[in-house]
Amino acid sequence: MKKIVLVLIIAAGFHSYLLAGEPAVKELALTVESAVEMALKYYPSVKQAVFDREAAEARLTQKYAACWPALDVEASFARLEPDPPFNFPGLGTFQLYPEDNYDIHAGFRYTIFDLGKTGSLIGLSKEMLEQSGNALELSKALISYQTVQLFYGVIFLGQQVEVQQKEIDSLTEYMEQTRKKVKFGSATDYEVLTMQVKVEEAKNAKADYENSLNKTILQLKKNIGFDGSLKLEHKFLREAVDINEKVFIETALRQRAEFLMAKKSRDIAAAQLGVAETSDNPSLVVGGSWGFKNGYLPVLSDFQNNWVLSAGLKIPLFDGFRTANMAAEAKAALASAEFKLQDVKETVSTEIRQAVMDVKTGFDKLKAADLHVKLAEEAMSQARVRFDNGVITNLDLINAETSLARARLFYSQAQYAYIISVYSLKRSTGEKIWKE
Repeated sequence: MKKIVLVLIIAAGFHSYLLAGEPAVKELALTVESAVEMALKYYPSVKQAVFDREAAEARLTQKYAACWPALDVEASFARLEPDPPFNFPGLGTFQLYPEDNYDIHAGFRYTIFDLGKTGSLIGLSKEMLEQSGNALELSKALISYQTVQLFYGVIFLGQQVEVQQKEIDSLTEYMEQTRKKVKFGSATDYEVLTMQVKVEEAKNAKADYENSLNKTILQLKKNIGFDGSLKLEHKFLREAVDINEKVFIETALRQRAEFLMAKKSRDIAAAQLGVAETSDNPSLVVGGSWGFKNGYLPVLSDFQNNWVLSAGLKIPLFDGFRTANMAAEAKAALASAEFKLQDVKETVSTEIRQAVMDVKTGFDKLKAADLHVKLAEEAMSQARVRFDNGVITNLDLINAETSLARARLFYSQAQYAYIISVYSLKRSTGEKIWKE
């Protein structure tokens, strides 16, 4: 009996393993490049832009259908009653039509010309397709750079938490040393109380940073579609980047998604004007059919071979000023698109100039912050020695510790600001940071 129970338990466990499949990934090692790649594969707005482009491709194919003849096959049956016979003396009895009428035929219809109407519609669809591609690139850019900010935001806030924890540990250690000095009469309870206040201030600051860190981690996980723990692998940029404002602006006007979309909006407006101006053009359509039907004399019930060829010319004369007003609307939209393009061009140029200034300032602040940390560490080292020898008070030691913590915080902020300013410059020029 025990063997049977054991076998059942093992079988149940094996069945559960099969149902569970492969174990979920609990921790993910993530670089900024892999984070961007995951975000582009997962984020809904990017997927939406992909399907919007596929829809635009399908719409273009629909417009090309007008360049082909339309073919169809039709079959019909009609029962007609009454069908009274006519009696002609000496000739017999006749019917005008059969009671059961059959008609089976194949037909075609083809537009010979419409003076550019179909071509203008196809051209508009092509412009819309290209615009959907620009929209996809813009969506990728927005999500990519947002993910970069979140990635480095997590690192930055994690560093802030570490700095605060180091300050807490150091202050706690000094507080314990001061308590020992109180016992020997070389320090006062006021000095201990002062350190306690500083420790609590550091704990409150740490709690705020931890809260911001947790929120940023949640947002990063949302972007990449991952719910486990993250291990971020990074390398902060500490070197200066080459700056050439003129080249950056020229590059942006070639590849920046927003500028390309503004240009394409102008092209779309021009294409819409072409559609409006050709909407009342004459058109020549030919058609024909071939098939079998009954109802022909002399034997009404017999199927007869029959065919039809036709041609139709349509020349619109008056449409209630509809075409004229469509053209006026399209001209206004085109003029608006031209000014929009000019505005985007100026905005892009301004953004690049601002980004260049941010990069230069960010690098200068990073160098200054690095020097600040080194000086603060040296001052802290001397303060510890002097405090242990009783040369300075605990207030002097607290000030030195606080200065070191602030220097480390400023350095962390400078690192974050500099790397984000570099990515912002890339974003301003339209540089892609993802793999195609």
